[in-house]
Amino acid sequence: MKKIHLGIFDIHTPNQMTQGLWTHPDNQTVRYKELSFWIELAQILERGKFDFMFFADSYGYPKNKRELAFREAVYTPSNDPMLLISALAAATKHLAFVTTASPSYEAPFANARRFSTLDHLTNGRIGWNVVATGGVSGAECFGRGAVLPHNERYDQAEEFMEVSYKLLEGSWEDDAVSADRESRLYADAGKVHIVRHKGNYFNVTASHASEPSIQRTPVLFQAGSSDRGRDFAAKHAEGVFLKAPTLESLKAQVEDIRRRAAAYGRGASEIKIFTGLSAIVGRTRVEAERKRDDYRRHSSREAALLTYENATGIDLAALDPDAPFADMNTEQGRTHTERYTKHSAKPQTARDVMDNFAEKEFRGITLCGTAEDIADRMQYWVEETGVDGFNLERYVLPGTHLDFVDLVVPELQKRGMFRQQYEESTLRERLFGKGATRLADSHPGSGYRRPSHERE
Repeated sequence: MKKIHLGIFDIHTPNQMTQGLWTHPDNQTVRYKELSFWIELAQILERGKFDFMFFADSYGYPKNKRELAFREAVYTPSNDPMLLISALAAATKHLAFVTTASPSYEAPFANARRFSTLDHLTNGRIGWNVVATGGVSGAECFGRGAVLPHNERYDQAEEFMEVSYKLLEGSWEDDAVSADRESRLYADAGKVHIVRHKGNYFNVTASHASEPSIQRTPVLFQAGSSDRGRDFAAKHAEGVFLKAPTLESLKAQVEDIRRRAAAYGRGASEIKIFTGLSAIVGRTRVEAERKRDDYRRHSSREAALLTYENATGIDLAALDPDAPFADMNTEQGRTHTERYTKHSAKPQTARDVMDNFAEKEFRGITLCGTAEDIADRMQYWVEETGVDGFNLERYVLPGTHLDFVDLVVPELQKRGMFRQQYEESTLRERLFGKGATRLADSHPGSGYRRPSHERE
């Protein structure tokens, strides 16, 4: 039976998937500022043999419905998750960490140095989620008058990746560092190459600040479900996050990613595909359903709809509720419009979208039941769609993940679906096998391993 991979999806903020749930008495997310809170969570996940903690992140400020945003902590306040990772890595031995950095706002040189540093400090337990961010408030934070159009953001991201590969893969040769005390030779300058890049979006002249880390390039993840996003993922990503409203549409997206990857000369086994999973687990179905009903009592519909407006630029409450939800053009998060249009099993009205999103928000698969119920459905989705794993989404912390580790993980292990022990040391090896510490030879980043003056 296929063994799956497990991560969690989180944000360094008090409120996430169900808006309003921060008020639940079992939810400790008001402690989000405390390092001990995240260490406790990381150690729970390591006990459950999880692959990684994944932190989403973006820049911006509450721009729409500000009173509501602050009152209900709608993705605000938020802290930088990258600053957590060194501490969490020191408190764990095997758990890996994935965090977001967007080509829309980061500088390639500084970004490469941060990820190389983390890869060194964690002994190769680092992944980078590449997102072509398009939020209006984020652009304003950086003094930009407008967001780049959707497709142009991916053009920018393509160039960002090119510069990153030049720095991470091509600047330092593998044997540039000898650290020979007797001969007083730390690194051979002749084996450290200067990157000279002049493009449409980035100009860089530098050698990479960091010597090669275990993985060189962190494991690359991508989460865009738009047509351009999937093409970018098929070319660059090693881990892809997909969400779809139905099993059939998720299966179609998985097959589409793998077809596109083949067109880039990459093998199907070189990409691991994850989907979101929200699981409410009880020792009985009645207990699980009681938890679900309790969580719903704390939810906020108006705050949920605000998250949709922030992500897409579309205020659902301002639309004619009986009008078809079609031809919704946005330069922001197309993943969340296409979920109700091209990836929907049937035509939706604005009211349908409001009701569905208010209940589910950004969640992926939602399950409620016993450990056996949850494992049954996970196995079914794996077998029917071809996904390789799941990103567990919180209801309350740490309770959601503690229940899953204590109840569902043993059931998955009993079925042979999940590891009994950690196998490999680096994140890339955990996903792709022993010895696979570097990008695969078929990956476009591998083409920058032997720098030449012509390529620079």
